[in-house]
This record gives sequence, structure tokens and C-alpha cells, in this order.
Amino acid sequence: MKYGMPTLMEFDSILENVQFAKANNLDFIELNMDLPYNLEIDKMDLKKYKMEFTMHLSEKLNVADLNDFMRKNYLKEAIRQIKLGIKNNIKKYNLHIDSGVYFTLPDGKMFLNEKYLKLYCQNLNKSCLVLNKLALDNNIEINFENTKIHSFTYDAIKIINKYKYLGFTLDIGHNEKNGNKAYPIFKETNKIRHIHLHDYDGKSDHLEIGKGNINFNLYQDVLKNNYIVIEVKLKNELTNSIKKIKSL
Repeated sequence: MKYGMPTLMEFDSILENVQFAKANNLDFIELNMDLPYNLEIDKMDLKKYKMEFTMHLSEKLNVADLNDFMRKNYLKEAIRQIKLGIKNNIKKYNLHIDSGVYFTLPDGKMFLNEKYLKLYCQNLNKSCLVLNKLALDNNIEINFENTKIHSFTYDAIKIINKYKYLGFTLDIGHNEKNGNKAYPIFKETNKIRHIHLHDYDGKSDHLEIGKGNINFNLYQDVLKNNYIVIEVKLKNELTNSIKKIKSL
């Protein structure tokens, strides 16, 4: 079992995150590639920090976009970010299962991925084929994270699961917020390779551990021997969460 932290907006460099992680005896840092200072890793050698890193690819990268031109460009940028990580010996990568665009109709939201399910699945499959080969060729893991769960998300999970070198990041806070829909199906795949851990109180997630009502003991089987990002966003809340996790 390894514990890590996300890169924080309160810091302005990777070095500040490394210093905080080491001061709190954390094992790794997840680089969020939406933060501009993390994109600077193409100009540096992360090995000098003597800290393990994983990578959270930009949240904007929808590799199943219905517009194939956009899908190819999102995929191209995902590959570019992953190659920055490969250069720095990063082994684990995280990518959102994106909900895509929806129209707000009088009777509720209609997601285009649901209406055009066949096209959605075809486009996701094309991207997974490329990402799986990238993972195989470079001895890395690319893991898809649960965000919101829709009817088409189950189709996405089935497609991702077909590929040996693609797996899943279980976000426990998101799972609780969405009524425990992701965990059972992720667990069946036996490919939960990364964990995002934060609390949820029925209204808000990404809370400090202990400030919500999640029973983390229900997840003990997947927490053991896994990479666990304590995904809270402020350094004081992160420090408090680290202390509480050790008592769970």
C-alpha cells in the first residue's frame, strides 16, 4: 500500500509539492496535467527529486468524443502527456471516463453519448486500441477513472476492460456520490490499479477524511496493496487526512 497526494494549487512548483510530500512521509505525487507548472516536466528530470510520481492527464481529454477530428486531437494530446511521463519513468496514468455533451430538454438532460451510443463505443474502442499498445510497448498502466455514471458508462467500462494494459482508477468519493454504481463493476474486472480517496457528506465530495460519512472499511479489499491518492485540495486538509487515514 502506497499513499500519495495530488499536486496542489496552493503550490507553484513541483519542488514545493515534493517538499510537502516528504515532510508528511508520503510515497508518491500525482501530477495533475491541468496545472501549468506540471507541463514543465518536458524541461526537467524528475528523478532528481527521489520521489515517485503518477500522472493525472488533463480532464479535458475526451478520447471518445463523437467528433472524430476532436477525438484524434484529444488522443494526440493524451499521448503527448503520457510520453512526457515515460521520459521521467512514470508508470501509472489516470484518464477520466468523460460524460460528453448533453442537451437540456424540458424533461431533463439528454447525453449525446446515449443517443449516439454505437458511435461513442466505436470511437472509444479506437482510442483504447492505441492506448493499450502504448501501455504495452512502454510497460506502463493507463487507468480510467469513474466520474459520473450514466447508462453509456457501463458500455465504456466493458470496452476498456477488453484491453489487458488498460485498467481503472476507483475514485471512492465519486463512487459514493453516484450511489455506489462504479465500485461493483470495477471490482468485477479485477483491474482497480489506482485509488482516489476523499470524503463525501451527501452534498460535497473532495472533503477532508473524517469530515464526511463514508465507511472506508467497505473498500478494504481494494485499498490493500494499492496506490492511494489522498485527493483533498488544501494542504492543511491533506495533513489532517494523512493523520486520520493511519488510524482507519
